[in-house]
Amino acid sequence: MQRYTVLSMGEPAGTSPEMIIKTARALSSDPSLWLIVTGDGGVFRKTAADLSLTLPFTYYADDEASLKEAEARGESLIFFSSSSIDLSSFKYGSVSAATGKASYEALKAAVEIIQNGLGHSLVTCPVSGEALEAAGYSERSVFELLASFASTARLCNMLRGGELNIFGLTHRIAVKDAIAAVKRENIISALVDIDSITMSPYFDRTKPIAVASLNPMQPDGTWTGDEEEEAIIPAIEIVKKLGINVIGPLPAESLFADGARGKYSSILVMTASVGFASVAASSPNKASVITWGLPFLRVGPLLEIGLKDAGKGIADSERMEAAIGMALVLRSASLMA
Repeated sequence: MQRYTVLSMGEPAGTSPEMIIKTARALSSDPSLWLIVTGDGGVFRKTAADLSLTLPFTYYADDEASLKEAEARGESLIFFSSSSIDLSSFKYGSVSAATGKASYEALKAAVEIIQNGLGHSLVTCPVSGEALEAAGYSERSVFELLASFASTARLCNMLRGGELNIFGLTHRIAVKDAIAAVKRENIISALVDIDSITMSPYFDRTKPIAVASLNPMQPDGTWTGDEEEEAIIPAIEIVKKLGINVIGPLPAESLFADGARGKYSSILVMTASVGFASVAASSPNKASVITWGLPFLRVGPLLEIGLKDAGKGIADSERMEAAIGMALVLRSASLMA
């Protein structure tokens, strides 16, 4: 049986339906692409009609039996209908409880397809926290939804851009809260987790894990703040004694340039914003986020929901194509957990 990548729709009022259609069309000639898209069929048909796009799917399924039939037939581009939005009240660019429920159901269906052995890797589009809240869900992001589906809090996101593999000490919290989290025990825990993740053959274990400083370095080699001496350096020394190959703290002006040249297996940054900025600059339009700790790997492009551009036919599929390409690389190399 072919190993299918499963792609969930994300927020239907944004640009993801348009991007998915364009991406599937652009990649349809790739013989290594075996793709299942989960989402709302009505929204996809409306998007295609309104934007004069041809739907690229070769088979449509709405339950496990029809999906199995499609896979048995060797269909390469399958659409799995996971919800049914009332199109009379649907508007491009306008999130609602209905769109939040649809994005939730698309992601849940994608995960279940993989869990049932009908898919292998997951690619996600961004969801709207506002729409999820309106639909009654407590989760506000793909990451939180995946943690809920997997019943674990031990998931870890990694940003990938060019040769940079960047982990954050914290994930999408206010900078002041991220700085407060720069504590010895948190850094030790993060480095132990990263060391475990980098045992995957995806990483070069001959290269060290690099730890970024929080504060700039003075010309005399001292730091402009206390966190390096009080938390980061002691944590590094402790994990070195555990046999973990780690160096740092290293200032940003040298760290990311060397990382972009492939000097490190991965990098731990103290604030997520530093990681996002670094991968976006290193690999414009091709940076991705990879989630580790699931029974499968999740890859997501670094995208906005695109509410302002929805329904206008101007969405660019390059980032989505790059994320699917990353999933294919991981899949073909058999690097899944």
